Amino acid sequence: MSAIRGGVKRVVETALVFGGGASFSLRAHTEHLLVLAYHNVVPSGMDVVGDRSLHLRQSAFAAQLDALIRTHDVIPLAAAMSDIPVRQSRPLAAITFDDAYSGAITAGVAELRARNLPATVFITPSFLDGRSFWWDVLADPRRGLDPRIRERALSEGRGLNTEVLTLAAQSGIPAHEMPPHARGASNEQLSAALQYDRITFAAHTWSHPNLVALPDAELAEELQRTRTWLQCFGERSLPMVSYPYGLADGRVQKAARDAGYTAAFMIDGGWTVAAPSDNFTIPRLNVPAGVSTNGFILRAAGLIHG
Repeated sequence: MSAIRGGVKRVVETALVFGGGASFSLRAHTEHLLVLAYHNVVPSGMDVVGDRSLHLRQSAFAAQLDALIRTHDVIPLAAAMSDIPVRQSRPLAAITFDDAYSGAITAGVAELRARNLPATVFITPSFLDGRSFWWDVLADPRRGLDPRIRERALSEGRGLNTEVLTLAAQSGIPAHEMPPHARGASNEQLSAALQYDRITFAAHTWSHPNLVALPDAELAEELQRTRTWLQCFGERSLPMVSYPYGLADGRVQKAARDAGYTAAFMIDGGWTVAAPSDNFTIPRLNVPAGVSTNGFILRAAGLIHG
């Protein structure tokens, strides 16, 4: 049954793309900006593991980039947050990655470099040098991450790796070993990525908590510590942050301002205007790993949401 639904979906997506629906929608978005949110890029020949929705194959990522540059003007994130003429001939797009997975920093940056495209990586420093993320190690190899585990992780475990893994162990939930490409990048890989001059870094907090669940002091520490750490990259770092899990309320937004950030990003929401007026709830288009190339084209055109 799922195979039938998948087949029907692909037929509908193809019809919308080649029937002109995507082109029509794009013309309605020439005054808008689309910030794409990726997570990992799985190097060619490597297995997809962990929370599969976050791990996009390198070939699929390459196909999406090729589709994007046919329809959008891809600009650096810093430029997207500055004053841009209201009218362009094509929609604007900026590419971002959350978490700084090793695969994204290596295979992902290689595909960007091959096309001379800019991107910003939102880094969580405590996961660098090969540390695994809880949502990957707790994902069932066949069924993925149980939504009930995720809910408990974000509430009882506050989204923090140590607390979530302790909670999982107490509940008898098995943890799985992740290969290097599905772990945090090494500092050497970050340095290598910066050899490509169109890559910039920004903050994804220090340890990827649910910021809404933290008391004020911990919230400030998560934001300020990462802001300070980023300064060692000089002009290649941006005073911007993406909220872990896309969770932020008014208190979190104020804390981001107080920590010295100039912009903050959600994980969903789709399009925004270029140089948005509210810089602390900027939407992005989360790109799920299972989306087809035509499905990506329709999402990037604003015809499919989510």
